[in-house]
Amino acid sequence: MKLKSAADFKYYLYLSKAKLDMLYHQVANRQKTKSSIEWKIDIKAFSLSKKSETEEELDDDDKLRLVKVELEDRQLIGSLEEDKPYIKGILPMRWGIYNDSSFRPENEGPLVWFSGLEDNLLLGMGGSSIHIDGCYGLTSTGSRSATPALVHFLRRGMEEGNVSACRQGESQDEDQELCSAMALANYFLKGPVQSLEFVARVLWCRRKYMRVRPFTEGYGQAILATPLYVAQTEIMLEDDENQGRNYST
Repeated sequence: MKLKSAADFKYYLYLSKAKLDMLYHQVANRQKTKSSIEWKIDIKAFSLSKKSETEEELDDDDKLRLVKVELEDRQLIGSLEEDKPYIKGILPMRWGIYNDSSFRPENEGPLVWFSGLEDNLLLGMGGSSIHIDGCYGLTSTGSRSATPALVHFLRRGMEEGNVSACRQGESQDEDQELCSAMALANYFLKGPVQSLEFVARVLWCRRKYMRVRPFTEGYGQAILATPLYVAQTEIMLEDDENQGRNYST
């Protein structure tokens, strides 16, 4: 059994195993045309080799590394400043349950919302709360009357499995309504600001002249995405043994 270094540990707040398994199987299927499979990844002194189908099943951390390398090799992932189908980065954010109960089917769990605003770039990431893995910093938020616009666009994007470039709304008014909902959700989030690492699929973005600060004249860029994972970059002293569970242990 291969031991992992502390540099490989991730303290997840959110991990979508559905997205991870879907992407990992696509990576694995691309390799099945070869007579033997050998993957090597060097990320902070981490090395993984798989030479046969009989080896031990990969854990979530290994799958995640393979998926990230594949996305990078295919140039499908970039920073917040790049127009790629997937984004990665570290950003100061708050997060919490999105108050949307009257605008989604009763058999669906609530949405979880991660949000941050830095250098006039507003990032909002939403996904199903069933994938929450840690609890530290969890609060709640909403978007008042703009809630339906955000819930509709987010649910539609989460249900679509295809990889596409950044999209816009059907009109400038729809884009502004969606951005307003994101700005309000970010404004109403309380709790601690955490430095969070993430990989997410972009659902919508606008690169200029969006009102990203409610109740003020703050304008900038806005990106709406759904996360593959969100993790703390460092463990908080307040975490207990059930918070920020580490998949590598």
